[in-house]
Amino acid sequence: MNEEVSIYLSEEDEHLCSSIITTACRNIMPRIIDKIRAVQYERIAVSSQSSSSSSSAATNTTSEDVSSDDVQPGWHYSFEFFPPKTEAGLDNLLTRIDRMSRRLNPLFVSITWGANGSTLSRTLAIASHAQRFACVDVLLHLSCTGLTREQIAQILDMAKSSGVRNILALRGDPPHPKRAWKEGDVSGGDCDRAIDLVKLIRKLHGDYFGIGVAGHPEGHPSSLICDDGTTTSLEMQHLKDKLDAGADFVITQFFYDVDIFLEYVKRCRGIGIKCPIIPGIMPIQSYSSLLKMTSFCNISVPSSVLDRLERVRLDDEAVKKIGCEIAAEMCRRILAETSSTSSSAVDYNIGDDCSVHGFHFYTLNLERSTTRILASLGALDIDSPTSAGAALQENDTDATIGSETNDQDQIVTRRERKESISEKARSTKRVLPWKPSTMDNRSKEDVRPINWSNRPKSYVMRTDDWDEFPK
Repeated sequence: MNEEVSIYLSEEDEHLCSSIITTACRNIMPRIIDKIRAVQYERIAVSSQSSSSSSSAATNTTSEDVSSDDVQPGWHYSFEFFPPKTEAGLDNLLTRIDRMSRRLNPLFVSITWGANGSTLSRTLAIASHAQRFACVDVLLHLSCTGLTREQIAQILDMAKSSGVRNILALRGDPPHPKRAWKEGDVSGGDCDRAIDLVKLIRKLHGDYFGIGVAGHPEGHPSSLICDDGTTTSLEMQHLKDKLDAGADFVITQFFYDVDIFLEYVKRCRGIGIKCPIIPGIMPIQSYSSLLKMTSFCNISVPSSVLDRLERVRLDDEAVKKIGCEIAAEMCRRILAETSSTSSSAVDYNIGDDCSVHGFHFYTLNLERSTTRILASLGALDIDSPTSAGAALQENDTDATIGSETNDQDQIVTRRERKESISEKARSTKRVLPWKPSTMDNRSKEDVRPINWSNRPKSYVMRTDDWDEFPK
């Protein structure tokens, strides 16, 4: 048992938390729900550490690792990407996923699904690439609109063969030419709604897949909305039904009013929804896109946010900068106001309170804004203040995906995620010169030939069907 972990936990708690953390460290937690639970217990350990005045080691860790502007360690983040329409865009996105996965180390990435399966081949190609080569776990979006049970079963088999172990079960976008769902609409496929898709996945594959579902703090566009702007009890019950049917966690629609989200979490807990709820965060890229997206999705924007952006609405770079500040402030407040009051892993039951332990960033296939937000939250280390300033003030070329220069590339390589409690717990163990694979058949790989790094993707492809690796 690592002494640093035993500082924070009693002997009774120690075995439970160390088992979870060690398993996560060895990269054998392919289901996202298991990873999230490991992070949640880790946050409890960090909370115990920071609140203990009797341990000098705990005091030293707090003072060195957490500045006044940083949030407390023990939280996670993840990214969403969508399939580009062109081959050049696809190549650039794959490069970007590789880079962001390596340097920012997200808990997982999600890949969206086009209406009626229109992006099936690209979605699966991106998911397979991220899982096999970027070594990051993938949450595959899957909507049931227009699909038969046989087609869904085939897609799940393809996902399984690609190493994907997590599905976001959705009803999906309405079929063309319908522009929006109406109350009572069904998908038009064999699975009428997301709950039917959840049930089918569990029937076909048991617990093999981790399953997420969507949540809407301000109500789904096709649902009735209460006078106070909150979702109806019927929609909340629909969400609970999806979780009772086998879903593991909730990822919410993006929002800009933190009060609405916090109230949403309280209402979920109030009706017995005890699973992790991950808030969706969409960095603001321009003033016009903000108005367009929030109008289309029926998302309210507080006047305080609009006032800050109104003054610089014609300057996209200034809008992005303020947008990053707003997103970081939202994340800080959510973590601060939903922190668990439990002091140990034994008396803490996930879902008994309104704790939130991570965020899902809707990147729009862009990189710089998300990186800025994480850096401002203290999730990334930036070695040189000069380099940090230069990196954050560079013209944001994300709009033409993959167009960053070599100089920018060198700047970003100086950013590293802060060492987590789980990483510190294994700091005395051997560190591999490659990111551990998320594929089951490579989970025990700890030896590679000396020249593997010359062509890493080629090496992975050539050894993809190996059952055993050199010792």
